[in-house]
Amino acid sequence: MKTSPLFGTLQIQPGEFHVKEYENFSLGIKREKEGWILLSNKGDWRLKNKTPDFSEGEYYQTGNANTLLLTPSLPAKPLVFMGSKLNVSPKQKLTFYLKIPLTIQAYFAKKSSDNLLKEFETQGLSNTWFGDPDSGEPAFTLGSDFFFTPKDARLQPTEALCPVSILNSSATVLKVERMILRVGNMALYKNNDKIITSLAALDYKGKDVISVADYRFSKKIHGEKAEIVAKPKISGSINMLKINFHFIKNIYKSE
Repeated sequence: MKTSPLFGTLQIQPGEFHVKEYENFSLGIKREKEGWILLSNKGDWRLKNKTPDFSEGEYYQTGNANTLLLTPSLPAKPLVFMGSKLNVSPKQKLTFYLKIPLTIQAYFAKKSSDNLLKEFETQGLSNTWFGDPDSGEPAFTLGSDFFFTPKDARLQPTEALCPVSILNSSATVLKVERMILRVGNMALYKNNDKIITSLAALDYKGKDVISVADYRFSKKIHGEKAEIVAKPKISGSINMLKINFHFIKNIYKSE
């Protein structure tokens, strides 16, 4: 059984298989004559000292290509951060970091929407609802952990670092309670073996004032030579800003 780093390109001949694994996530990949068998499991086959049972996997008919690409991606729904421990005084800016679980996209031959076989979650996320009952939207719960430096985050290979900057342009203290991150508007960058999302820059202007959110590249955070490994799933900055203007107004709740 061959293992290798989580993301990258595999060349597998018919009859051979590889395993991608880290802690509680494992992905078995077997090449058949004209297709692939993919098998995900929360257990670790290496630690269990056994070969994956590919009879439980899913088969994909793809033709003669022996190349499989595994690329990082972000969750399919927005993420809600519970930031009740964070407070920002008027005219102050707070920068902190979050850890976002990555998903794995499997492509045969080349990275193309037509060649996507499946997307795998590496960590389980709980469903939640963000906003008012009649005008909100489904999302995932990210949790409440935050870090003031990238080093403190101690990323795992299945996680991306998410930098967040909040500017409080209002005249009152901002208590961050529930904040939504629209990961569909985020790109993924690679720098020094770390995967980093776009900077989420939020300008809070007050409870009854529409605030602004922007997701962008930052040389200071990402580095001048950062490699982009995934473009935003939702393109178009105008639509992004319209969406964010709408939900940013309801991110924070005053006592």
